[in-house]
Amino acid sequence: MRPLPAVSPENAPNGGDGVRGNPDRGSILTAPEGWSKGEPRSRSTGGWRIEALPASSRRWWAYLYSTRGIVLWAGVLGWFAIYLAMRGRWEGYIFAVVTTGLAVLALYRNQLLTQRYETRVRTALASAAARNRELETLRRLAASLLAGRELTKLFEEIAQAATELLQAEVGLVSMVVEEGRFLKVVAAAGAPDILVGQLVPADQSLVGWVATNEEPLVSEDIEQDPRNFHLANQGVDLKTCAIIPLRSAGVVIGTVSVYNRPGGRPFDESDLNLLETLGDQVVVGLDRANMLAVSRQNEEALAQKNEELLRITELKDQFLANMSHELRTPLNAIIGFSELLLTEDLGEVNSQQRDFLDSVWRNGQHLLELINDVLDLSKIEAGRMKLALARTDLGEAIHGAVTDTASLRSAKEQVCKVEMDDGPFDIMADGQRVRQVLYNLLSNASKYTTEGGQITVAVVKTQAPLPYHTNGASGDTRLVNRDAVWISVMDTGIGIRPDDLSLLFTEFTQVDSSASREQQGTGLGLALCRRFVELHGGTIGVESIRGMGSAFWFILPLEGPRIAA
Repeated sequence: MRPLPAVSPENAPNGGDGVRGNPDRGSILTAPEGWSKGEPRSRSTGGWRIEALPASSRRWWAYLYSTRGIVLWAGVLGWFAIYLAMRGRWEGYIFAVVTTGLAVLALYRNQLLTQRYETRVRTALASAAARNRELETLRRLAASLLAGRELTKLFEEIAQAATELLQAEVGLVSMVVEEGRFLKVVAAAGAPDILVGQLVPADQSLVGWVATNEEPLVSEDIEQDPRNFHLANQGVDLKTCAIIPLRSAGVVIGTVSVYNRPGGRPFDESDLNLLETLGDQVVVGLDRANMLAVSRQNEEALAQKNEELLRITELKDQFLANMSHELRTPLNAIIGFSELLLTEDLGEVNSQQRDFLDSVWRNGQHLLELINDVLDLSKIEAGRMKLALARTDLGEAIHGAVTDTASLRSAKEQVCKVEMDDGPFDIMADGQRVRQVLYNLLSNASKYTTEGGQITVAVVKTQAPLPYHTNGASGDTRLVNRDAVWISVMDTGIGIRPDDLSLLFTEFTQVDSSASREQQGTGLGLALCRRFVELHGGTIGVESIRGMGSAFWFILPLEGPRIAA
Protein backbone atom coordinates (compact mmCIF):
# COMPACT_ATOMS: atom_id res chain seq x y z
CA MET A 1 0.00 0.00 0.00
CA ARG A 2 1.20 3.54 -0.83
CA PRO A 3 2.46 5.39 2.35
CA LEU A 4 0.42 8.39 3.52
CA PRO A 5 1.84 11.87 2.78
CA ALA A 6 3.61 13.45 5.77
CA VAL A 7 3.02 16.87 7.37
CA SER A 8 5.50 19.08 9.17
CA PRO A 9 4.95 19.63 12.94
CA GLU A 10 4.58 23.41 12.61
CA ASN A 11 2.01 23.05 9.81
CA ALA A 12 0.16 20.05 11.21
CA PRO A 13 -3.51 20.82 11.98
CA ASN A 14 -4.65 20.70 15.61
CA GLY A 15 -7.89 18.90 14.84
CA GLY A 16 -8.51 15.31 13.91
CA ASP A 17 -7.90 15.90 10.22
CA GLY A 18 -4.12 15.24 10.44
CA VAL A 19 -1.27 13.70 12.49
CA ARG A 20 0.47 15.77 15.21
CA GLY A 21 4.27 15.84 14.87
CA ASN A 22 6.65 14.89 17.69
CA PRO A 23 9.35 17.55 18.26
CA ASP A 24 11.66 15.10 20.07
CA ARG A 25 11.69 12.63 17.27
CA GLY A 26 11.75 15.11 14.41
CA SER A 27 9.42 15.13 11.50
CA ILE A 28 7.47 11.93 11.06
CA LEU A 29 5.53 13.11 8.00
CA THR A 30 6.33 15.78 5.41
CA ALA A 31 3.99 17.76 3.21
CA PRO A 32 3.71 16.54 -0.36
CA GLU A 33 5.45 18.51 -3.01
CA GLY A 34 3.48 21.54 -4.16
CA TRP A 35 1.20 21.63 -1.06
CA SER A 36 1.09 24.17 1.79
CA LYS A 37 -1.20 24.76 4.78
CA GLY A 38 -3.45 27.80 4.91
CA GLU A 39 -6.89 28.77 6.03
CA PRO A 40 -9.35 25.90 5.53
CA ARG A 41 -10.98 26.21 2.12
CA SER A 42 -13.26 23.17 2.25
CA ARG A 43 -13.86 19.97 4.12
CA SER A 44 -12.43 17.94 1.27
CA THR A 45 -8.83 19.16 1.67
CA GLY A 46 -8.78 19.98 5.39
CA GLY A 47 -7.24 23.36 4.79
CA TRP A 48 -4.49 22.20 2.45
CA ARG A 49 -4.11 24.07 -0.81
CA ILE A 50 -2.30 23.15 -3.94
CA GLU A 51 0.49 25.46 -5.04
CA ALA A 52 3.08 25.42 -7.80
CA LEU A 53 1.99 22.07 -9.26
CA PRO A 54 1.75 21.32 -12.95
CA ALA A 55 -1.75 21.66 -14.36
CA SER A 56 -2.14 17.88 -14.79
CA SER A 57 -1.09 17.20 -11.15
CA ARG A 58 -3.43 19.89 -9.84
CA ARG A 59 -6.35 18.37 -11.73
CA TRP A 60 -5.46 14.88 -10.38
CA TRP A 61 -5.28 15.95 -6.73
CA ALA A 62 -8.44 18.06 -7.07
CA TYR A 63 -10.25 15.03 -8.47
CA LEU A 64 -9.07 12.77 -5.60
CA TYR A 65 -10.38 15.23 -3.00
CA SER A 66 -13.68 15.79 -4.80
CA THR A 67 -16.90 13.85 -4.16
CA ARG A 68 -16.15 11.53 -7.05
CA GLY A 69 -12.64 10.99 -5.67
CA ILE A 70 -14.06 10.06 -2.27
CA VAL A 71 -16.44 7.58 -3.89
CA LEU A 72 -13.50 6.13 -5.78
CA TRP A 73 -11.52 5.75 -2.52
CA ALA A 74 -14.54 4.18 -0.89
CA GLY A 75 -14.88 1.70 -3.75
CA VAL A 76 -11.23 0.70 -3.59
CA LEU A 77 -11.23 0.33 0.21
CA GLY A 78 -14.54 -1.54 0.08
CA TRP A 79 -13.06 -4.04 -2.33
CA PHE A 80 -10.12 -4.53 0.06
CA ALA A 81 -12.54 -4.90 2.98
CA ILE A 82 -14.45 -7.68 1.19
CA TYR A 83 -11.24 -9.32 0.10
CA LEU A 84 -9.75 -9.38 3.65
CA ALA A 85 -13.03 -10.35 5.31
CA MET A 86 -13.40 -13.39 3.02
CA ARG A 87 -10.04 -14.52 4.29
CA GLY A 88 -10.92 -13.92 7.93
CA ARG A 89 -8.53 -11.05 8.37
CA TRP A 90 -9.46 -8.51 11.06
CA GLU A 91 -8.16 -5.66 8.89
CA GLY A 92 -11.18 -6.24 6.66
CA TYR A 93 -13.47 -4.85 9.35
CA ILE A 94 -11.32 -1.76 9.69
CA PHE A 95 -11.49 -1.17 5.92
CA ALA A 96 -15.25 -1.71 6.08
CA VAL A 97 -15.63 1.00 8.75
CA VAL A 98 -13.42 3.40 6.77
CA THR A 99 -15.42 2.66 3.61
CA THR A 100 -18.69 3.37 5.43
CA GLY A 101 -17.29 6.68 6.71
CA LEU A 102 -16.18 7.68 3.25
CA ALA A 103 -19.62 6.81 1.86
CA VAL A 104 -21.31 8.97 4.50
CA LEU A 105 -18.88 11.79 3.75
CA ALA A 106 -19.61 11.52 0.01
CA LEU A 107 -23.36 11.68 0.66
CA TYR A 108 -22.91 14.69 2.96
CA ARG A 109 -20.76 16.50 0.40
CA ASN A 110 -23.26 15.73 -2.35
CA GLN A 111 -26.06 17.16 -0.21
CA LEU A 112 -24.04 20.32 0.43
CA LEU A 113 -23.28 20.71 -3.26
CA THR A 114 -26.95 20.18 -4.15
CA GLN A 115 -28.04 22.80 -1.66
CA ARG A 116 -25.38 25.19 -2.92
CA TYR A 117 -26.49 24.59 -6.53
CA GLU A 118 -30.14 25.12 -5.61
CA THR A 119 -29.22 28.34 -3.83
CA ARG A 120 -27.31 29.56 -6.87
CA VAL A 121 -30.20 28.63 -9.18
CA ARG A 122 -32.72 30.43 -6.95
CA THR A 123 -30.44 33.45 -6.80
CA ALA A 124 -29.98 33.45 -10.58
CA LEU A 125 -33.73 33.07 -11.16
CA ALA A 126 -34.48 35.90 -8.75
CA SER A 127 -31.86 38.08 -10.43
CA ALA A 128 -33.28 37.24 -13.87
CA ALA A 129 -36.81 37.99 -12.68
CA ALA A 130 -35.67 41.32 -11.24
CA ARG A 131 -33.84 42.14 -14.48
CA ASN A 132 -36.95 41.22 -16.47
CA ARG A 133 -39.01 43.52 -14.27
CA GLU A 134 -36.53 46.31 -14.82
CA LEU A 135 -36.53 45.76 -18.58
CA GLU A 136 -40.32 45.62 -18.67
CA THR A 137 -40.55 48.85 -16.70
CA LEU A 138 -38.08 50.54 -19.06
CA ARG A 139 -39.95 49.14 -22.07
CA ARG A 140 -43.28 50.52 -20.85
CA LEU A 141 -41.68 53.87 -20.18
CA ALA A 142 -40.06 53.91 -23.63
CA ALA A 143 -43.43 53.15 -25.21
CA SER A 144 -44.97 56.05 -23.30
CA LEU A 145 -42.14 58.37 -24.33
CA LEU A 146 -42.56 57.42 -27.98
CA ALA A 147 -46.35 57.71 -27.85
CA GLY A 148 -46.10 61.50 -27.81
CA ARG A 149 -48.26 62.01 -24.74
CA GLU A 150 -48.72 65.29 -22.93
CA LEU A 151 -45.89 66.32 -20.62
CA THR A 152 -48.04 66.20 -17.47
CA LYS A 153 -49.03 62.59 -18.10
CA LEU A 154 -45.48 61.75 -19.13
CA PHE A 155 -44.02 63.12 -15.88
CA GLU A 156 -46.44 60.97 -13.88
CA GLU A 157 -45.37 57.84 -15.75
CA ILE A 158 -41.69 58.68 -15.21
CA ALA A 159 -42.23 59.01 -11.44
CA GLN A 160 -44.15 55.73 -11.36
CA ALA A 161 -41.50 53.95 -13.45
CA ALA A 162 -38.68 55.15 -11.15
CA THR A 163 -40.59 53.88 -8.12
CA GLU A 164 -41.19 50.45 -9.69
CA LEU A 165 -37.67 50.18 -11.05
CA LEU A 166 -35.98 50.66 -7.67
CA GLN A 167 -38.85 49.18 -5.63
CA ALA A 168 -39.06 52.46 -3.76
CA GLU A 169 -42.00 53.85 -1.83
CA VAL A 170 -42.02 57.40 -3.24
CA GLY A 171 -40.89 58.80 -6.59
CA LEU A 172 -40.68 62.47 -7.63
CA VAL A 173 -39.90 64.32 -10.86
CA SER A 174 -38.77 67.94 -10.43
CA MET A 175 -37.96 70.52 -13.13
CA VAL A 176 -35.71 73.56 -12.89
CA VAL A 177 -37.68 76.84 -12.88
CA GLU A 178 -37.15 80.50 -12.03
CA GLU A 179 -33.75 80.60 -13.72
CA GLY A 180 -32.43 77.76 -11.56
CA ARG A 181 -33.42 79.25 -8.20
CA PHE A 182 -36.16 76.69 -7.62
CA LEU A 183 -37.17 73.19 -8.64
CA LYS A 184 -40.84 72.53 -9.18
CA VAL A 185 -42.26 69.11 -8.35
CA VAL A 186 -44.19 68.19 -11.50
CA ALA A 187 -45.13 64.59 -10.69
CA ALA A 188 -45.22 62.29 -7.66
CA ALA A 189 -45.82 58.56 -7.16
CA GLY A 190 -46.65 57.10 -3.76
CA ALA A 191 -46.84 60.57 -2.18
CA PRO A 192 -49.67 63.04 -1.40
CA ASP A 193 -50.85 65.18 -4.32
CA ILE A 194 -50.01 68.25 -2.26
CA LEU A 195 -46.37 67.79 -3.25
CA VAL A 196 -47.13 68.36 -6.95
CA GLY A 197 -46.56 71.99 -7.83
CA GLN A 198 -44.40 72.67 -4.78
CA LEU A 199 -41.38 74.95 -5.32
CA VAL A 200 -38.23 73.61 -3.69
CA PRO A 201 -35.36 76.10 -3.12
CA ALA A 202 -32.28 74.97 -4.99
CA ASP A 203 -29.96 76.03 -2.16
CA GLN A 204 -31.86 74.19 0.60
CA SER A 205 -32.70 70.81 -0.86
CA LEU A 206 -31.09 67.60 -1.97
CA VAL A 207 -32.72 67.87 -5.41
CA GLY A 208 -31.38 71.41 -5.65
CA TRP A 209 -27.89 70.23 -4.69
CA VAL A 210 -28.03 67.58 -7.44
CA ALA A 211 -29.25 70.12 -10.02
CA THR A 212 -26.62 72.68 -9.01
CA ASN A 213 -23.67 70.30 -8.77
CA GLU A 214 -24.83 68.11 -11.67
CA GLU A 215 -24.01 64.96 -9.69
CA PRO A 216 -26.21 62.11 -8.45
CA LEU A 217 -26.35 61.36 -4.72
CA VAL A 218 -27.57 58.80 -2.18
CA SER A 219 -28.61 59.93 1.30
CA GLU A 220 -29.13 57.42 4.11
CA ASP A 221 -30.80 59.91 6.44
CA ILE A 222 -32.67 62.76 4.83
CA GLU A 223 -33.62 64.54 8.05
CA GLN A 224 -30.04 64.68 9.26
CA ASP A 225 -28.67 65.77 5.90
CA PRO A 226 -27.88 69.52 6.04
CA ARG A 227 -28.63 69.94 2.35
CA ASN A 228 -32.21 68.76 2.73
CA PHE A 229 -35.39 70.80 2.39
CA HIS A 230 -37.57 69.22 5.08
CA LEU A 231 -40.62 67.58 3.50
CA ALA A 232 -42.04 66.26 6.76
CA ASN A 233 -44.25 69.33 7.09
CA GLN A 234 -46.06 68.16 3.96
CA GLY A 235 -47.09 64.87 5.59
CA VAL A 236 -44.27 62.82 4.06
CA ASP A 237 -42.00 60.85 6.43
CA LEU A 238 -38.96 59.84 4.41
CA LYS A 239 -35.65 58.33 5.44
CA THR A 240 -33.41 57.45 2.47
CA CYS A 241 -33.24 58.70 -1.09
CA ALA A 242 -31.45 58.40 -4.43
CA ILE A 243 -31.45 61.37 -6.86
CA ILE A 244 -30.09 61.83 -10.38
CA PRO A 245 -29.95 64.95 -12.60
CA LEU A 246 -31.74 65.13 -15.95
CA ARG A 247 -29.62 66.73 -18.69
CA SER A 248 -30.70 68.03 -22.06
CA ALA A 249 -28.05 69.38 -24.45
CA GLY A 250 -25.56 69.35 -21.56
CA VAL A 251 -27.78 71.48 -19.30
CA VAL A 252 -29.55 70.16 -16.18
CA ILE A 253 -33.29 70.60 -16.64
CA GLY A 254 -34.54 68.66 -13.61
CA THR A 255 -34.15 65.63 -11.37
CA VAL A 256 -35.66 62.20 -10.77
CA SER A 257 -35.64 61.07 -7.14
CA VAL A 258 -36.86 58.00 -5.22
CA TYR A 259 -37.40 57.70 -1.46
CA ASN A 260 -38.03 55.07 1.20
CA ARG A 261 -39.69 55.62 4.54
CA PRO A 262 -38.08 54.61 7.88
CA GLY A 263 -37.57 50.87 7.94
CA GLY A 264 -37.19 50.68 4.16
CA ARG A 265 -34.06 49.53 2.46
CA PRO A 266 -31.28 52.07 1.85
CA PHE A 267 -30.13 52.82 -1.68
CA ASP A 268 -26.64 52.17 -3.04
CA GLU A 269 -24.51 52.81 -6.13
CA SER A 270 -26.21 50.05 -8.12
CA ASP A 271 -29.52 51.83 -7.58
CA LEU A 272 -27.99 55.06 -8.87
CA ASN A 273 -26.72 53.27 -11.97
CA LEU A 274 -30.17 51.85 -12.63
CA LEU A 275 -31.77 55.23 -12.05
CA GLU A 276 -29.30 56.88 -14.44
CA THR A 277 -30.23 54.32 -17.10
CA LEU A 278 -33.81 55.45 -16.71
CA GLY A 279 -32.69 59.08 -16.75
CA ASP A 280 -30.87 58.69 -20.08
CA GLN A 281 -34.04 57.26 -21.60
CA VAL A 282 -36.20 59.95 -20.03
CA VAL A 283 -34.15 62.85 -21.43
CA VAL A 284 -34.51 61.58 -25.00
CA GLY A 285 -38.24 61.15 -24.48
CA LEU A 286 -38.63 64.57 -22.89
CA ASP A 287 -36.80 66.24 -25.76
CA ARG A 288 -39.13 64.51 -28.18
CA ALA A 289 -42.17 65.38 -26.08
CA ASN A 290 -41.07 69.02 -25.94
CA MET A 291 -40.68 69.11 -29.71
CA LEU A 292 -44.11 67.53 -30.12
CA ALA A 293 -45.60 70.03 -27.66
CA VAL A 294 -44.05 72.93 -29.56
CA SER A 295 -45.28 71.38 -32.81
CA ARG A 296 -48.80 71.09 -31.40
CA GLN A 297 -48.70 74.69 -30.23
CA ASN A 298 -47.53 75.80 -33.66
CA GLU A 299 -50.25 73.73 -35.32
CA GLU A 300 -52.89 75.21 -33.02
CA ALA A 301 -51.58 78.73 -33.66
CA LEU A 302 -51.52 78.03 -37.39
CA ALA A 303 -55.06 76.63 -37.28
CA GLN A 304 -56.19 79.72 -35.40
CA LYS A 305 -54.48 81.96 -37.95
CA ASN A 306 -56.13 80.01 -40.75
CA GLU A 307 -59.51 80.47 -39.14
CA GLU A 308 -58.86 84.18 -38.82
CA LEU A 309 -57.73 84.36 -42.45
CA LEU A 310 -60.81 82.47 -43.58
CA ARG A 311 -63.01 84.82 -41.60
CA ILE A 312 -61.18 87.84 -43.05
CA THR A 313 -61.51 86.35 -46.54
CA GLU A 314 -65.23 85.87 -46.05
CA LEU A 315 -65.55 89.46 -44.85
CA LYS A 316 -63.50 90.64 -47.83
CA ASP A 317 -65.61 88.63 -50.27
CA GLN A 318 -68.77 89.99 -48.70
CA PHE A 319 -67.38 93.52 -48.90
CA LEU A 320 -66.39 93.09 -52.55
CA ALA A 321 -69.79 91.67 -53.42
CA ASN A 322 -71.50 94.60 -51.73
CA MET A 323 -69.08 97.03 -53.36
CA SER A 324 -69.66 95.59 -56.80
CA HIS A 325 -73.39 95.96 -56.37
CA GLU A 326 -73.31 99.41 -54.78
CA LEU A 327 -70.77 100.81 -57.26
CA ARG A 328 -71.85 99.14 -60.46
CA THR A 329 -75.45 100.36 -60.26
CA PRO A 330 -74.68 104.10 -60.25
CA LEU A 331 -71.58 103.58 -62.43
CA ASN A 332 -73.60 101.90 -65.17
CA ALA A 333 -76.00 104.84 -65.10
CA ILE A 334 -73.12 107.32 -65.40
CA ILE A 335 -71.52 105.43 -68.28
CA GLY A 336 -74.83 104.88 -70.03
CA PHE A 337 -76.09 108.46 -69.80
CA SER A 338 -72.73 109.92 -70.83
CA GLU A 339 -72.67 107.62 -73.84
CA LEU A 340 -76.26 108.63 -74.67
CA LEU A 341 -75.36 112.31 -74.54
CA LEU A 342 -72.39 111.72 -76.82
CA THR A 343 -74.69 110.27 -79.48
CA GLU A 344 -76.54 113.65 -79.52
CA ASP A 345 -79.88 111.86 -79.68
CA LEU A 346 -81.08 114.23 -76.96
CA GLY A 347 -79.62 117.30 -78.59
CA GLU A 348 -76.39 118.74 -79.87
CA VAL A 349 -73.36 119.25 -77.57
CA ASN A 350 -70.56 121.71 -78.13
CA SER A 351 -66.89 120.74 -78.22
CA GLN A 352 -66.24 121.61 -74.58
CA GLN A 353 -69.24 119.55 -73.47
CA ARG A 354 -68.08 116.65 -75.65
CA ASP A 355 -64.64 116.72 -74.00
CA PHE A 356 -66.25 116.64 -70.58
CA LEU A 357 -68.54 113.76 -71.57
CA ASP A 358 -65.61 111.85 -73.07
CA SER A 359 -63.68 112.23 -69.80
CA VAL A 360 -66.69 111.05 -67.79
CA TRP A 361 -67.19 108.03 -70.06
CA ARG A 362 -63.46 107.03 -70.08
CA ASN A 363 -63.05 107.32 -66.33
CA GLY A 364 -66.28 105.45 -65.77
CA GLN A 365 -65.05 102.63 -67.99
CA HIS A 366 -61.70 102.63 -66.14
CA LEU A 367 -63.43 102.40 -62.76
CA LEU A 368 -65.66 99.59 -64.02
CA GLU A 369 -62.62 97.66 -65.26
CA LEU A 370 -60.94 98.17 -61.90
CA ILE A 371 -63.96 96.77 -60.05
CA ASN A 372 -64.10 93.78 -62.38
CA ASP A 373 -60.37 93.11 -61.93
CA VAL A 374 -60.64 93.19 -58.14
CA LEU A 375 -63.60 90.82 -58.21
CA ASP A 376 -61.80 88.43 -60.57
CA LEU A 377 -58.71 88.37 -58.39
CA SER A 378 -60.83 87.73 -55.30
CA LYS A 379 -62.54 84.79 -56.99
CA ILE A 380 -59.20 83.31 -58.06
CA GLU A 381 -57.72 83.59 -54.54
CA ALA A 382 -60.83 81.99 -53.04
CA GLY A 383 -60.68 79.15 -55.59
CA ARG A 384 -64.07 80.02 -57.02
CA MET A 385 -62.90 81.04 -60.47
CA LYS A 386 -64.09 78.44 -62.98
CA LEU A 387 -62.91 78.45 -66.57
CA ALA A 388 -65.48 77.97 -69.32
CA LEU A 389 -63.29 75.66 -71.37
CA ALA A 390 -64.29 75.21 -75.01
CA ARG A 391 -62.73 75.02 -78.46
CA THR A 392 -61.47 78.57 -79.03
CA ASP A 393 -60.20 80.12 -82.25
CA LEU A 394 -57.02 81.82 -81.06
CA GLY A 395 -56.80 83.96 -84.21
CA GLU A 396 -60.26 85.36 -83.58
CA ALA A 397 -59.37 86.15 -79.95
CA ILE A 398 -56.18 87.97 -81.02
CA HIS A 399 -57.91 90.06 -83.69
CA GLY A 400 -60.70 90.89 -81.24
CA ALA A 401 -58.18 92.15 -78.64
CA VAL A 402 -56.34 94.15 -81.30
CA THR A 403 -59.62 95.80 -82.33
CA ASP A 404 -60.56 96.56 -78.71
CA THR A 405 -57.26 98.42 -78.15
CA ALA A 406 -57.20 100.21 -81.51
CA SER A 407 -58.37 103.50 -79.99
CA LEU A 408 -55.40 103.51 -77.58
CA ARG A 409 -52.94 103.16 -80.46
CA SER A 410 -54.65 105.59 -82.83
CA ALA A 411 -54.34 108.41 -80.30
CA LYS A 412 -50.53 107.88 -80.33
CA GLU A 413 -50.27 106.91 -83.99
CA GLN A 414 -48.87 103.48 -83.15
CA VAL A 415 -48.81 100.52 -85.50
CA CYS A 416 -49.84 96.94 -84.53
CA LYS A 417 -48.78 93.90 -86.56
CA VAL A 418 -49.99 90.30 -86.13
CA GLU A 419 -47.64 87.51 -87.22
CA MET A 420 -49.09 83.99 -87.21
CA ASP A 421 -49.08 81.00 -89.52
CA ASP A 422 -52.02 80.31 -91.77
CA GLY A 423 -54.56 77.75 -90.69
CA PRO A 424 -56.74 77.30 -87.64
CA PHE A 425 -55.26 77.83 -84.18
CA ASP A 426 -57.92 76.05 -82.15
CA ILE A 427 -57.11 75.50 -78.47
CA MET A 428 -59.07 74.23 -75.47
CA ALA A 429 -59.42 77.40 -73.41
CA ASP A 430 -61.76 79.99 -71.94
CA GLY A 431 -61.98 82.43 -74.85
CA GLN A 432 -63.10 85.37 -72.71
CA ARG A 433 -60.14 85.01 -70.30
CA VAL A 434 -57.62 84.55 -73.16
CA ARG A 435 -58.98 87.70 -74.81
CA GLN A 436 -58.69 89.51 -71.42
CA VAL A 437 -55.02 88.49 -71.16
CA LEU A 438 -54.33 89.75 -74.67
CA TYR A 439 -56.23 92.98 -74.00
CA ASN A 440 -54.17 93.69 -70.85
CA LEU A 441 -50.86 92.99 -72.60
CA LEU A 442 -51.78 95.14 -75.63
CA SER A 443 -53.00 97.95 -73.37
CA ASN A 444 -49.73 97.95 -71.42
CA ALA A 445 -47.70 97.87 -74.63
CA SER A 446 -49.59 100.90 -75.93
CA LYS A 447 -49.26 102.80 -72.64
CA TYR A 448 -45.50 102.44 -72.42
CA THR A 449 -44.69 102.85 -76.12
CA THR A 450 -43.97 106.32 -77.41
CA GLU A 451 -45.86 107.97 -80.27
CA GLY A 452 -45.26 106.35 -83.61
CA GLY A 453 -44.00 103.14 -82.03
CA GLN A 454 -44.74 99.61 -83.14
CA ILE A 455 -46.45 96.69 -81.39
CA THR A 456 -46.14 93.15 -82.74
CA VAL A 457 -48.22 90.10 -81.81
CA ALA A 458 -46.54 86.78 -82.77
CA VAL A 459 -48.06 83.31 -82.51
CA VAL A 460 -46.12 80.02 -82.97
CA LYS A 461 -47.03 76.39 -82.34
CA THR A 462 -44.42 74.57 -80.26
CA GLN A 463 -43.73 71.98 -77.57
CA ALA A 464 -42.97 73.23 -74.11
CA PRO A 465 -42.52 71.84 -70.56
CA LEU A 466 -45.74 72.81 -68.77
CA PRO A 467 -47.07 72.05 -65.27
CA TYR A 468 -48.76 68.68 -64.82
CA HIS A 469 -50.91 68.59 -61.69
CA THR A 470 -52.02 65.53 -59.73
CA ASN A 471 -55.17 65.01 -57.73
CA GLY A 472 -53.35 63.13 -54.93
CA ALA A 473 -53.26 64.20 -51.32
CA SER A 474 -49.84 65.73 -51.81
CA GLY A 475 -50.97 67.81 -54.81
CA ASP A 476 -47.63 67.34 -56.58
CA THR A 477 -46.79 69.28 -59.73
CA ARG A 478 -44.21 68.28 -62.33
CA LEU A 479 -43.24 69.54 -65.79
CA VAL A 480 -44.27 67.54 -68.87
CA ASN A 481 -43.57 68.34 -72.52
CA ARG A 482 -46.87 69.17 -74.20
CA ASP A 483 -48.12 70.54 -77.55
CA ALA A 484 -48.66 74.25 -76.98
CA VAL A 485 -48.96 77.67 -78.57
CA TRP A 486 -46.52 80.50 -77.84
CA ILE A 487 -47.93 84.06 -77.97
CA SER A 488 -45.77 87.17 -77.68
CA VAL A 489 -46.65 90.86 -77.46
CA MET A 490 -43.57 92.97 -78.32
CA ASP A 491 -43.27 96.74 -78.25
CA THR A 492 -40.67 99.39 -78.96
CA GLY A 493 -41.36 101.25 -75.74
CA ILE A 494 -39.23 102.44 -72.84
CA GLY A 495 -38.36 98.98 -71.55
CA ILE A 496 -38.07 97.78 -67.97
CA ARG A 497 -35.14 97.80 -65.58
CA PRO A 498 -33.82 94.29 -64.75
CA ASP A 499 -34.45 94.84 -61.03
CA ASP A 500 -38.13 95.47 -61.70
CA LEU A 501 -38.84 92.39 -63.82
CA SER A 502 -39.54 90.16 -60.79
CA LEU A 503 -42.20 92.61 -59.52
CA LEU A 504 -44.29 92.86 -62.65
CA PHE A 505 -46.68 89.95 -61.98
CA THR A 506 -47.25 90.75 -58.29
CA GLU A 507 -50.68 92.03 -57.21
CA PHE A 508 -51.03 95.79 -56.62
CA THR A 509 -47.41 96.40 -57.65
CA GLN A 510 -46.11 98.84 -60.25
CA VAL A 511 -42.52 99.44 -61.24
CA ASP A 512 -41.20 102.66 -59.75
CA SER A 513 -40.46 104.86 -62.75
CA SER A 514 -41.61 108.27 -63.87
CA ALA A 515 -43.16 106.84 -67.00
CA SER A 516 -45.20 104.29 -65.07
CA ARG A 517 -46.42 106.91 -62.63
CA GLU A 518 -47.73 108.99 -65.51
CA GLN A 519 -49.99 106.11 -66.59
CA GLN A 520 -53.19 105.07 -64.85
CA GLY A 521 -53.22 101.62 -63.29
CA THR A 522 -53.63 99.63 -60.10
CA GLY A 523 -51.01 96.94 -60.66
CA LEU A 524 -53.67 94.24 -61.18
CA GLY A 525 -53.54 93.77 -64.96
CA LEU A 526 -50.37 91.68 -65.22
CA ALA A 527 -51.17 89.83 -62.00
CA LEU A 528 -54.50 88.76 -63.48
CA CYS A 529 -52.74 87.73 -66.70
CA ARG A 530 -50.46 85.43 -64.70
CA ARG A 531 -53.39 83.94 -62.77
CA PHE A 532 -55.48 83.30 -65.91
CA VAL A 533 -52.55 81.73 -67.79
CA GLU A 534 -51.72 79.45 -64.83
CA LEU A 535 -55.38 78.39 -64.55
CA HIS A 536 -55.06 77.19 -68.15
CA GLY A 537 -51.96 75.14 -67.25
CA GLY A 538 -49.59 77.55 -68.97
CA THR A 539 -46.79 79.90 -68.04
CA ILE A 540 -46.01 83.58 -68.61
CA GLY A 541 -42.85 85.69 -68.67
CA VAL A 542 -41.20 88.88 -69.90
CA GLU A 543 -37.95 89.94 -71.53
CA SER A 544 -36.90 93.55 -71.74
CA ILE A 545 -34.00 95.85 -72.54
CA ARG A 546 -34.11 99.27 -71.01
CA GLY A 547 -34.76 101.90 -73.69
CA MET A 548 -35.40 99.36 -76.46
CA GLY A 549 -38.73 97.79 -75.55
CA SER A 550 -40.27 94.72 -73.94
CA ALA A 551 -41.64 91.35 -74.99
CA PHE A 552 -44.37 89.78 -72.84
CA TRP A 553 -45.03 86.15 -73.76
CA PHE A 554 -47.22 83.33 -72.53
CA ILE A 555 -47.62 79.67 -73.46
CA LEU A 556 -50.94 77.79 -73.43
CA PRO A 557 -51.37 74.02 -73.90
CA LEU A 558 -53.41 73.15 -76.98
CA GLU A 559 -55.60 70.69 -75.04
CA GLY A 560 -56.11 72.86 -71.97
CA PRO A 561 -55.08 72.21 -68.36
CA ARG A 562 -54.43 68.54 -67.62
CA ILE A 563 -54.86 67.05 -64.14
CA ALA A 564 -53.71 63.48 -63.52
CA ALA A 565 -56.10 61.18 -61.70
